[in-house]
Amino acid sequence: MVKWSLMDSTGCKQRGEIELAQIPGELLRFEREAARVMKKTGADHVLYGIKIYGTDDRLKTVQFYMNPMEDEEFYRLTGRVRNAMIYALHNHSKNP
Repeated sequence: MVKWSLMDSTGCKQRGEIELAQIPGELLRFEREAARVMKKTGADHVLYGIKIYGTDDRLKTVQFYMNPMEDEEFYRLTGRVRNAMIYALHNHSKNP
């Protein structure tokens, strides 16, 4: 079992545990919703998940999000992350 949390701009909304085998399906579900959010908001990026690993390279926790954001915020937040896998959609149609 792996710990998970559902985060928003104010912090943690829900938390629990999930089986390792269920994580890819949940990430896919969040990715599909992120595509809808991106289309609706026109955001540069929609962050929908982060897998966080320990120093032993074992998965410690998964954080789920649905945060549309512009370039500056996305790079500021994700630039500080270490030992993690970021899951986000990127709006390439906005680039010149």
